[in-house]
Amino acid sequence: MTNTTYQQNIIPLLQKGKTNSYRPEDIKRWGVERFLDTVCSKEEIIIPVLGFTDEENKRMTTTLIEDTKEHDI
Repeated sequence: MTNTTYQQNIIPLLQKGKTNSYRPEDIKRWGVERFLDTVCSKEEIIIPVLGFTDEENKRMTTTLIEDTKEHDI
């Protein structure tokens, strides 16, 4: 494996506080599964409690249902 080929196969990791972007052709070359295994966090995502009331949650659910129906037409 040449140095150029080796460098093409290194997947740069995401860096906190910086914009990270990857070209589709690079992801295809690396392989999607390898790319996701390298870049994605292995830790469970914990969604914080945002403190919405039951009434606010019901209104948001209703709004989402209405928006979905409008886009399905």
